[in-house]
Amino acid sequence: MKVLNLISDEKAIDLAREIEHIDIDVKKTIENASTAGYLGEDHFYCSVIQNSNFTYPVDRLFENPPKLKLDNFYFDIISKALDEEGIYISLAYCNPEMRVSPDFIDEVIDYDDYELDEDDLFYQRNYVLVTSQSRKMFNIYEEEGISGHKPTDDIGLIVKYENGEYFSYFAVRSTDLCMSSLQVFHLVEDLPKEHEFSLLNPLNKLLIEMIHECVVLKD
Repeated sequence: MKVLNLISDEKAIDLAREIEHIDIDVKKTIENASTAGYLGEDHFYCSVIQNSNFTYPVDRLFENPPKLKLDNFYFDIISKALDEEGIYISLAYCNPEMRVSPDFIDEVIDYDDYELDEDDLFYQRNYVLVTSQSRKMFNIYEEEGISGHKPTDDIGLIVKYENGEYFSYFAVRSTDLCMSSLQVFHLVEDLPKEHEFSLLNPLNKLLIEMIHECVVLKD
């Protein structure tokens, strides 16, 4: 197993800010995200934001939804949404309950920055982290108090287009409240590392790096 060398708090924040301000190629990033395939097939990991903080898959915008493809029709809808309230692109999953074959995992990582003594550590939790580019297993003892994400969460970027520029920022989408409308939560940097939405959380630090690999930039 590999011992984790976490990026510093400052590097995590800088990397997150970089992703928020880089010139994203939205079309290619969506196409890239659609190949994550941890469910065994391609999916369109992009939703339209409506009513400020709820997301709707594109097919739910239609009474009789057509069979969608990543074609001009699909991206015309995305383009219109970008000009309105924006879109949400799912780019990563962090699941503590996923059971996978060792062949599925590219890298197994052990957390090593514990504040507790070894004698105080008993219960290990294994998180599976998945993006279109990599699949990792992250092992950490629960006693350290680090919160992970729920199986119903995914992590990605909210993207909007205003005044000729794209703006993006990290978010965590949860399906806990309603299966047909998905509430968006923001990752923030002013929370302690134990909080599940902190940019200083070691799981989120790893996810930031993984998401950075998935974002496609404009030429």
